[in-house]
Amino acid sequence: MKYNVFEYLNLNSNDKLEFFMETRSSLSFLASYWFNFENVQKNLELYDSPDLYTLDYLIGKSDKEMDEFFRRRPDLILFFPYLLGIRENKFEKPFSKRILKIQDVSGVYYLDFNKIDIGKLDLYLKFFHDSGLSWVLRSGLRKSVHDYAVGVEAGMDSNGRKNRSGEMGELYLETVLKDIADKKGWLYHGQTTKENVKEWYNLDLDETFGNRRFDGSIYNPVRRKLYLFEVNNFNSGGSKSKASATEFKDLHNRFSRTNHEFIYITDGRGWDSDKSHLIEAMEYIGKVFNYKMIEAGYLFDYLE
Repeated sequence: MKYNVFEYLNLNSNDKLEFFMETRSSLSFLASYWFNFENVQKNLELYDSPDLYTLDYLIGKSDKEMDEFFRRRPDLILFFPYLLGIRENKFEKPFSKRILKIQDVSGVYYLDFNKIDIGKLDLYLKFFHDSGLSWVLRSGLRKSVHDYAVGVEAGMDSNGRKNRSGEMGELYLETVLKDIADKKGWLYHGQTTKENVKEWYNLDLDETFGNRRFDGSIYNPVRRKLYLFEVNNFNSGGSKSKASATEFKDLHNRFSRTNHEFIYITDGRGWDSDKSHLIEAMEYIGKVFNYKMIEAGYLFDYLE
């Protein structure tokens, strides 16, 4: 790179903008983009019961044999939502009651997956067959229900990642912050709110941060200093980038009253048509880096 991080930050606004624009790049797929196996492992803890392996008995059995099995062991019906990848937010509110609403051709019915309602066993079994889960056990498995569960969680994680907007930038930031935290002995997290800051770092942010969600955070426990991040990739110009730059004025005012810092990571060709707002962001925030700068170690060198 032409400058180190401190030389870059000390440039006047026009020179800083010129260097930023010259060094822009685009993100390629991270290895961690495809799956987050830490998430998969965490979600598999929901299945953590010896009873899960009892379901291996059903592999290759007929529908009649499976129905007889669940009539003898209705408690194992509680595994159905997990094996179908049904997340908590798909239950009726309050989610803690785990009531699932199912649409049928003849109307709607409700199933309790917090405590099995023995009087509705026929409906549970209908759901079991209509969902296709009985087919999976009858003819779609060869080894174990646990292996199938791993596949469900991996598929859920992969599908969720590819459909979340801005996922590439957030994953990249997460990878960068984890690497820095590991090397410096600091703490880091992905998406962070005011409540998270209190829970994870035992710090209190002003109430004005109450509705704000940052894309990442890293914490120096020795200096008790917190760095909060936003990451954006503007592939085209428009109101979104302008709104972001305007918002940073307010962020500057908020952070100026704290010991903490806000750092903005952005890139993309959209800034070609929005240079004035990028300069505005640089003047108010100061710490504005692109992906090439991060790759060159700017963030690692800057963080104290």
